[in-house]
Amino acid sequence: MVGFLIYPSIILMIWIAIWLVIQIMIIKKDKIQHFKKILDNTIFNVFIVIGWVVFVLILIPFSPQRLLIGEFIAIFDLIGQILVILGIINFIWLFLQKKHIGAQEMEKLLTKGAYGISRHPIYLSHMLIFFGLVFERGAFDALILSPILIILYILTAKIEEIYSIGKTFKEEYKEYKKKVPMFIRWWIFLIIFVILITFLLISFNFGSLKIQ
Repeated sequence: MVGFLIYPSIILMIWIAIWLVIQIMIIKKDKIQHFKKILDNTIFNVFIVIGWVVFVLILIPFSPQRLLIGEFIAIFDLIGQILVILGIINFIWLFLQKKHIGAQEMEKLLTKGAYGISRHPIYLSHMLIFFGLVFERGAFDALILSPILIILYILTAKIEEIYSIGKTFKEEYKEYKKKVPMFIRWWIFLIIFVILITFLLISFNFGSLKIQ
């Protein structure tokens, strides 16, 4: 069992190493102009977006690992498909609104549309699609590692708010933070988490889900 978990773990560790380099660049960009030029480069941002999608949305869910099987896997599959669709719709919505790749460092702070629901709708879309693929495939090891990914998304958002967008819009962004959650309302997340854990415990207990 541990042998299977090692594959998604290695991919996650590689992604974390790349993530650390990028976060250091964001934190130091005001002092090191070379970092700022790189971060402002459209090609670099496109590369990061593609890399993020490949590592988080493809390599981790689809790496060799233990899978969930059983009667209730059809429910997981349906939930997964819904989450993937929601994530894609949110991506399309925010990019139609933003028309730009990269952090929200624009002349005007976006507070409506996708940005009226979440301060970081790109990351929200990433998580929706990631969990959608994990559920659809029944990727158990990726599900175990998912709290690490959520923490990294939270840290990424915090760093952007402190060292990028928060510095750009200052008081306007402080007011925006009071009205709009980072991803989703905490109580919505709590309800979803409790339902998921309860569903898994009941499914495992009655044998409706098993680990292959």
